[in-house]
Amino acid sequence: DIAGRGAKSQESQMQTDIPETLSSEEKFSIMGRIGTALAGKTLTSLREQGSKVAEMITKGPVSLTVMCLIGGLLTSLSGLFGMINLLSPFDILASAYNFLFGLMMLYLEIHDKIPILGFVYRRIEHWMRILTTLSGRSLFYFYVGSLFLSKWTFFGMLLGMYMCTCGVFSFLVGKAAAKKLEGAQEGANDQYELNDMETGERAEFIKQKFDEFDTDGSGMLDAKELPSLVKALGQELSKPEMDAAYAILDTNGSGKIEYQEFKEWLSGRDLNFV
Repeated sequence: DIAGRGAKSQESQMQTDIPETLSSEEKFSIMGRIGTALAGKTLTSLREQGSKVAEMITKGPVSLTVMCLIGGLLTSLSGLFGMINLLSPFDILASAYNFLFGLMMLYLEIHDKIPILGFVYRRIEHWMRILTTLSGRSLFYFYVGSLFLSKWTFFGMLLGMYMCTCGVFSFLVGKAAAKKLEGAQEGANDQYELNDMETGERAEFIKQKFDEFDTDGSGMLDAKELPSLVKALGQELSKPEMDAAYAILDTNGSGKIEYQEFKEWLSGRDLNFV
């Protein structure tokens, strides 16, 4: 409001400074240029503030996985209580959907910790592949949040805003992580000139680098080994970005970065749709 009053006062001051001798067309032309200048200044200010918020989100200490797990838990509890609420029988179906949505969120975030339910992930990957990508889950969380917001209840508004925040948070962090992973790709090409190598030579070199950072010899890169590798390629990831990087690179949902996934990434895999 203060910014709006300031802009109006500036506009009124500029308007009084326009000489009365000018014609109506000239006055309209001057006022149009004034309005365009004020609008441009406002948009620039909004872009600057948006960049600061995005930077704060992507570099924060909060784990992306934990944040989304809390959202999934709250969503499933909301659906469960809604199903047993006999005072609102017409909301039972919607509550059942929310309960299932919450369980889906929980499973997608920790599916690699429940290998006995691996067949469920394979079904999701086959029929709803978009949910196995970070961008797809971001849209899913935002969609669920919008459903809660449409209820116009106090708890629904709070949970809806939280879930929409999870969606936006996941999307922004995912894009930031993808950009840094692409930077690491370029760093590898600059340092080791991968593009100039023959196919067989490049594959052998990538396997050597994989084994070099696979310090425990497990054949996979874990949460300690991947950050070291990315840092060696000139990029540093925050905690949320590291969660997002795992989701981006772990294409088969195993919870670890296997050699084939590492090879595809370092060979120039497109990260625009992740």
